Amino acid sequence: MNKRLQKIYRDIKTIKIQGATAVTKSVILALRQYGLEIKTNSPKLWHKELTKAADYLLSARPTEPMAQNSVKYIFKNIKIKKTSNVDQLKSSLNSECQETALIIENAAKKIIPLGKKILKNYDEVLTHCHSWLVEQMLIDAHKNGIEFKVYNTETRPLFQGRITSKKLLEANIDTTMITDSSVGFFISHYSGKNYLKHVIIIGADAILPNGSVVNKIGSYGIAAVAFLKKIPLYVAAPLFKFHHHSWIKIEKRSPGEVWSNAPKKLKIINFAFDMVPSKWIKGIICENGIIKPKDVKKNVRKIYPEIL
Repeated sequence: MNKRLQKIYRDIKTIKIQGATAVTKSVILALRQYGLEIKTNSPKLWHKELTKAADYLLSARPTEPMAQNSVKYIFKNIKIKKTSNVDQLKSSLNSECQETALIIENAAKKIIPLGKKILKNYDEVLTHCHSWLVEQMLIDAHKNGIEFKVYNTETRPLFQGRITSKKLLEANIDTTMITDSSVGFFISHYSGKNYLKHVIIIGADAILPNGSVVNKIGSYGIAAVAFLKKIPLYVAAPLFKFHHHSWIKIEKRSPGEVWSNAPKKLKIINFAFDMVPSKWIKGIICENGIIKPKDVKKNVRKIYPEIL
């Protein structure tokens, strides 16, 4: 693999590029650049090299269906015919990458304004980790005159919650950070009436066929307490994150992220993601509106039949 692909791979693997949307856009751009630079006159060889590059980039984050679906969508529309030559294939790749990036952008444009439908004045909102989409929904609602407070988690071990805090503070949104280990107690009535939450909004890395979602580790615990305490929990995510199977292998990251100089015999488990069951989700905020989890597959079939 060339140096550019290796750099993108490393940046995704180390979460220098983080978030499903950013990862997907980086994969699409890298694949497009690489495909346009492949030097061969053989359509089959060109296609083989491009496929190898795609597999390599996707292997950096196997839990990112959005990137996988985008690549699948691109390859489905690049077809080798008897009359094909490499220049035609490169032109097709260029246009398909642009179209796929546009699909992702248009989905976000439809989702962001929907935050105003679930947020009310004086609400207290909890969010977890860093989701660009959730961040933009909150900023958009604030710009439209809705006054609310946001509580967000620190999100150990890599502290992605700090990104959320900074972005919301830059938008002049009242923001408070809480520790991961306190979040269950914090949103329960036991922490006092001053901390009762009105709504929880999180992102998702993958949406499963039954409407359950895979998201940053810690989401399961938050959702469980929210369900117990009858706090509505919404997931903001485009349906391009649909995953075809009922389960997705959960990535385990380096123990060094948790404790860089840990005792040699100590074992550390560092899950990157967990799952929120569909029955704990009030609604999925997507490009087709705010839908019930049970209707996910029906909506995917309606707007993205290609990825099914």
